[in-house]
Amino acid sequence: MVGHMDRLATVCVADPILSSGIVRTSAGISILMYHSISDDPETGVAPYYRLATSPSRFREQMQWLRDGGFDVIDLMEAHRRLQTGATLNHRSVVLTFDDGFQDFADRAWPVLSDFGYSATMFLPTAYIGNDRQSFKGRPCLTWDEVRRLRAGGIMFGAHTVTHPVLHRMSWPAITTEIGDSRARIEDELMEPVRTFAYPFAFPREDQQFVGRLRQELTALGFSAAVTTAIGRAKPGHDPLSLRRLPVNDCDDRRLFMAKLKGGYDWLGGLQYLARSAKGLKHSPEGR
Repeated sequence: MVGHMDRLATVCVADPILSSGIVRTSAGISILMYHSISDDPETGVAPYYRLATSPSRFREQMQWLRDGGFDVIDLMEAHRRLQTGATLNHRSVVLTFDDGFQDFADRAWPVLSDFGYSATMFLPTAYIGNDRQSFKGRPCLTWDEVRRLRAGGIMFGAHTVTHPVLHRMSWPAITTEIGDSRARIEDELMEPVRTFAYPFAFPREDQQFVGRLRQELTALGFSAAVTTAIGRAKPGHDPLSLRRLPVNDCDDRRLFMAKLKGGYDWLGGLQYLARSAKGLKHSPEGR
């Protein structure tokens, strides 16, 4: 259920039920997943699949967080709270950005600076160079820009080297993609990298794959990893497969706030059931 239907079900069914108190949901941390901050209209792309959030809408969303009294924290602080059993409410938010697009520096960073918010950017390192490169048809950050953003308080995590579908790869290739990405960022920033973002749809229905991935991430030294699985991060969740809430330009105030309150978590459960029914299993290419 994507497109306009997920919004309809969220704002007209799930959110009113939660607001009424008939059903209660446990507190968690909303880890928001952004990609491009640009005016790209993404013509022909269904709302759910869009990657762009306009600068004006992004500023609105940050204002909604401020007006709502939300506590915007970084990913490692969220990890600490989740692991230590710190008291949580519905007002803890983490801002994450995937893919290392250059428009983050030009369009997102000035807004974040105005609000005093930090964020974590996940870099596919094959597309981050000393000279400008592109990924998915969009220009990416350079290493000089990454260093300037880091000096300004932005955190950086690994997002593989080439942004492949890891679930289709052999384990040696998976380890190389993740480990080399982390190593390159550490070399450029001269500091440890402890966070990772899984590219593409996260196969959480394949428990054998998820378990092995957790072992690999642990061996590589990661403390926290986020995925594309939909939902809020809660105590007891695996810190190396945390859920996120996708955000784009279609998130008006009503939908945005509903997501933060837990009104979008239902879609993650539905997607898990749908993928489980398909019986998707790890199938390395060439085997």
